Amino acid sequence: MKTAFDSLDKNPTRPSRRFWDWLPWFGGGGSTSTPPKSERRPREAFEKRDRPTLGIALSSGGAKGLAHIGVIQVLEENGIEIDAISGTSMGAYVGAMWASGLNGQELEALSAEIQERRDLWSLVDPVPWPRRGFIRGRKIEHRLRKTLGHRRFDELAKPLYLLTTQLESFDRVVIHEGDVVSAAMASLAIPGIVVPVVRDGVEYVDGGVCDPLPVSVLRDEAGVDYVIAVNVLPSIDEFHESRRVEPDCKKRPLWQRPFCWLNREVNWAARGNLLDILRSSAMASQMRVVEHSTVLADVLIRPVDREARWHDYTGYRRYIEVGRRAAEKALPEILALISDQSPSLTSETGTPNTREEDAH
Repeated sequence: MKTAFDSLDKNPTRPSRRFWDWLPWFGGGGSTSTPPKSERRPREAFEKRDRPTLGIALSSGGAKGLAHIGVIQVLEENGIEIDAISGTSMGAYVGAMWASGLNGQELEALSAEIQERRDLWSLVDPVPWPRRGFIRGRKIEHRLRKTLGHRRFDELAKPLYLLTTQLESFDRVVIHEGDVVSAAMASLAIPGIVVPVVRDGVEYVDGGVCDPLPVSVLRDEAGVDYVIAVNVLPSIDEFHESRRVEPDCKKRPLWQRPFCWLNREVNWAARGNLLDILRSSAMASQMRVVEHSTVLADVLIRPVDREARWHDYTGYRRYIEVGRRAAEKALPEILALISDQSPSLTSETGTPNTREEDAH
């Protein structure tokens, strides 16, 4: 079953980059070219298996996406093999690392490198004149390349499909070939916060703009039998509930009040300030879009932490534990799928008969 997004262009090829695309005062390009379609991965590309093939879709969600690591750990510990991975934004970041051959414990070790806020700020490279975004993203790219180098999609341990959004047309684009790091960066360039990423002459922004939970690509292009969807995004109601309680500086100890006030007045990422408004607005639209993708999955895992902040990467242990609990709850359903004992899909809608509920 296809979604409304599936008629859009996918799998861009890579035209040569023009000289002026490298010049910083042109903002990395601004090409008006649209990437042409390329050959899709055939369903027969999977080797003959004595079990159903299984794909996993990892959603966007900022720091909340670290919960994907907990899900991965539980799958590995229970011998559940994943045949194809798709990811958007933070899901693309984690998915690319996993597809390269790292296991869940190694992914946790990488996330543990950000222990304090100063570790997080070390990845921020602010733009002096933020005309198109506040962060360049080069330090994040450097961090990715420390692990992935210049690896290409066909060199990965597992098939990987990364979702991004073409800036000029806002088309949904699936990247499945070429350089992995540039594809991941294209998927996580949050509009208004991170400068749009130029990949082979075409500008991209966060894939969550059009497809925050890329389920359909695993059926249409990878050709897997079943799909597990991991959605870390809260529902609209959960999101509103988490924002009802605002920090009250007057209720804090006297010595903390000046710092509380300063954070509110100076920190652009503080609750209700510019970056928070940009990110919250983007997440609000994603929360609505993701509802249409969840019904396409055979198993839905929701490692949702209502109190977590989208930029709190220092709380990695908390997120990973939430992911582990949600995955453990879903294990019986997943094991039924791969043993071919799961409920069949309805012939008309392709909508699964069972669904894993929230794990808090």
